[in-house]
Amino acid sequence: MKRWMIGMLLMSGAGLAMAQTSAPPAAVKNWTDTVVLKGDMRYRYESIMDDSKKDADGNTINRQRERIRARLGAEAKPADDLKVGIELSTGQNDPVSGNQTEGNGFQKDDMKLNLAYIEWSALPSDSTSEAKFIGGKMKNPFINVSDLIWDNDLTPEGLAFKGQMGSDQVTLLGNAASLWVKERSGENDDTMLYAGQGAVKIQFVPEVYLLAGVSYYGYDNVEGNDVFDWENKNNSYGNSTTKGSVSGGVTNKAYKYDYTPVEYFTELNIWAGIPISLFGQMVSNDKVDELNNGFLYGVTLGKAKNKGSFEVGYAYAKLEKDAVLGAFTDSDRWGGGTDGQSHKILAKYQLTKNLQIGATYFMGEKTISDDSKTADYDRLQVDLVAAF
Repeated sequence: MKRWMIGMLLMSGAGLAMAQTSAPPAAVKNWTDTVVLKGDMRYRYESIMDDSKKDADGNTINRQRERIRARLGAEAKPADDLKVGIELSTGQNDPVSGNQTEGNGFQKDDMKLNLAYIEWSALPSDSTSEAKFIGGKMKNPFINVSDLIWDNDLTPEGLAFKGQMGSDQVTLLGNAASLWVKERSGENDDTMLYAGQGAVKIQFVPEVYLLAGVSYYGYDNVEGNDVFDWENKNNSYGNSTTKGSVSGGVTNKAYKYDYTPVEYFTELNIWAGIPISLFGQMVSNDKVDELNNGFLYGVTLGKAKNKGSFEVGYAYAKLEKDAVLGAFTDSDRWGGGTDGQSHKILAKYQLTKNLQIGATYFMGEKTISDDSKTADYDRLQVDLVAAF
């Protein structure tokens, strides 16, 4: 072989080797690329005037306290179609609150498992539709335009499906769940919640949309079973009761009725220099012939999100005694549960990107089903919230 041919071959081989060695190696994902840490800390001052609670002189007790709520969570995305999340929160066993009251002799505060879920997406990430399956202790899988039925801190347990399809203008949404409320050792004694929800969202322009839908919440095996009371104080959270089981010499309260509430909800978001949201809900439980309805309507102006932004709002809510299961609805209005009515006024201001100050005032009545026991209930909350 001639020298020039050998030289050309050597140069070509060297060039190929250099090209191969200089090519960037395939990126190897580190665990930090798939895991996101997030959390928040809320410090709250609270004043409660409950006219049903008097001191020795017959004056209404004004309870003042300060509370904290701290949450720390991690969400991993090991694959494009898979998410795994866990979260810890302060609080005790209360399913609708993560608050821890200050002033207990400097004792250590409790942390509980607030979230532990797996979420699998059946459709590719670039699809215009969505089909997600969730299992574990999860964020509420249902659309909630307010907290009439569900407290915002509730994290139910079981299996859920979340789906949507449509165009940029019209989207159809559907959610369903099989949730464990109370597992018991006896066969067919478990209390379950089987729920379905359908809604349509019409996007007129980027800042304006209308959302409307209906929900069905079918509780199975509630009537005759002991109330879901995390404090073990025979608290039915407003619902009608009868005598329950006897444990330790105490006659517990049991639910008098079953609950299959149907909810209708709507929300209209518009833009008038600032975002404005109008929302409303109606709910009715057909398992009861009376005191079985509830409703809420409200408005918010602005959105406290970016530094210097603000949000103000008003809502009025009324829940009759057996409209919904009281243990899981908002824990602040009239002290929580059902059988009350209340006005709610709120204001928030974003001090920095991650720091917000706000105040909420509730003015209403509790135990409205019995005129002889109806009492005024006022509650003021001032919050400082830091999030990351």
